[in-house]
Amino acid sequence: MTISLVNECSLSKTAPSVFALLFFCLLVAPVQIAAAQEEDDKSDEYIEEITSYGRKSLLSFRVEMVEAEKSYYDLYNTLNDDDEFDVICKKASDNSSRSRITRRVCKARFEWEWMSDNDRDRLQDGLLPQVNWAAINRKKLMVLDKMEELANENPELREALFSLTRISQKFEEEKKTRCEGDILCRDKD
Repeated sequence: MTISLVNECSLSKTAPSVFALLFFCLLVAPVQIAAAQEEDDKSDEYIEEITSYGRKSLLSFRVEMVEAEKSYYDLYNTLNDDDEFDVICKKASDNSSRSRITRRVCKARFEWEWMSDNDRDRLQDGLLPQVNWAAINRKKLMVLDKMEELANENPELREALFSLTRISQKFEEEKKTRCEGDILCRDKD
């Protein structure tokens, strides 16, 4: 019986305050909603804009350049009818310096095959094989002539070449200005 009396007493004491709070909310809420709508209308009139300027990272330039290079060589390889002159890009180390550091290197298919044959011959003979550098350089010039011929015939390839050239030049300029005197940044990459 004590419990029910306690509950009745608390309920009777809180009921008027709950009703007063409810009454207050019903009167004040529409005013607050109208004020919020006015604020929304004003905020549409005055939009604050914050502009931030920053420098593009060298890595971003590099990624952009690699993408442009990939699209150019993919299009060139599609248009080129001589598979030996297709350009293939892959990670490779510079054999002349006996370095284990790999870089992205793009060469004509005949160059990659020649390098592979040359390495195999060296392993078999134990000596450096005779290299016909004149023939290799002649073929390299033939690839460049083929690229020029196809770029003159195909506006899409020409535009891809211009885009690659612009991006490469911008990357080199940025690298030069940012890396001046920094020995770790002077790498060809």
